[in-house]
Amino acid sequence: MLWWCQLLAIASMEMSEPFWPLFLRQLSPESENIVIWSAVIYGAPLFVSGLVAPYWGALGDRYGHKKMVLRASLGLALTQGLLYFSSSLWEVLVYRLLQGALAGIITAVLCLANSLAPQESRSTVIGQLTSATAAGAIFGPLLGGILIQWLSFTALFGVASITCLIITVLLMWRVSSDDKDCNLVTKTFPLKLDEGMTVSRYTHLIWLFLSVIFLLQIAKSIPSSFFALYTEEYLVATPFFTGLLFSAAGVGMMFSAPYWGKCFDRLRSGNQPLLLALIASFASLCYLLHLQTEWLILLIVRFIWGLCLGAMLPMVQALMISMTEQRQQGLLIGRAQRTIKLGNLAGVSVGALILTYWDYEAGFSVAASVYLLCSLVLFITWDKLNRSSLPEASAEQ
Repeated sequence: MLWWCQLLAIASMEMSEPFWPLFLRQLSPESENIVIWSAVIYGAPLFVSGLVAPYWGALGDRYGHKKMVLRASLGLALTQGLLYFSSSLWEVLVYRLLQGALAGIITAVLCLANSLAPQESRSTVIGQLTSATAAGAIFGPLLGGILIQWLSFTALFGVASITCLIITVLLMWRVSSDDKDCNLVTKTFPLKLDEGMTVSRYTHLIWLFLSVIFLLQIAKSIPSSFFALYTEEYLVATPFFTGLLFSAAGVGMMFSAPYWGKCFDRLRSGNQPLLLALIASFASLCYLLHLQTEWLILLIVRFIWGLCLGAMLPMVQALMISMTEQRQQGLLIGRAQRTIKLGNLAGVSVGALILTYWDYEAGFSVAASVYLLCSLVLFITWDKLNRSSLPEASAEQ
């Protein structure tokens, strides 16, 4: 049930994701800074969500993660409904900020699944949820392109709002609660938001992994502010084909993430960062191959890039969780999600800045360089991890 609800929620959000520049240009055709507005409006919920994610995670640890899932899905329904009635760029910005404060469905579902899943299959569960996110990223842009081409931009928000309301009802009645475990935590431990990085003996490694997450998200998000414009200008793509190209990476993630999860559950913990470093290097090559004008080749390249995405971020999070006490894992997941959001925000901002002063080629080249830097940090993490006495629970299992 969590898998399907996450798929539908992500699909609802991703329907509009590739098309913000086109929607904002239609909403305000006289504006001369659509690229900047697109980056700001795209990044607004990421910034706010990044600030509040650890607090929602900590509240979930204390009062139950199911409540946080319901809050997130209802928040999405509300804000998408408000976007349906928006009539100016400033209104869109305000509603997107509100979305960032109230939503956070990925964080909430991941925390709930982590609290319910057996410890020995945690990477597999995270991989499966990643496949749900990827599936939503596939169907969302495709459905968004269809709705825009045959209806209107505002139809995206109406459909998303209704879908999220349905999700809230399904989650309320059909998903197990983790309140029992949280009652023990509530009675035993005070709510402290500053303990998440000190409860583990591997604090220095967790900081390195958070740095990796930040770099991964910067690299992933740099093209987000200009990808629709790039496909429209260089490939003469319709909204449907833009959605198809945008979704190709999601196809790769959907197929690969569960298999990567099973692989990492069996792999020795000390070797996981080294494999991730190799995958990040390959992702860098995929970005360089974006620089051509054959849409079929680009479709294949983005699918292969999606295979890499299915491993990198989910498995870094799974390794971090294995180093943290159960009572603080929701808070750590919240911190990881905050890093993801801030990385997305930084990537979109860098992408908009690059396009303002340079061109698309520079954007993809910088993103590829960030992946190489991430590979270097992962290699350093691998070295430090093997110098630490990390428990090999995964290998024994």
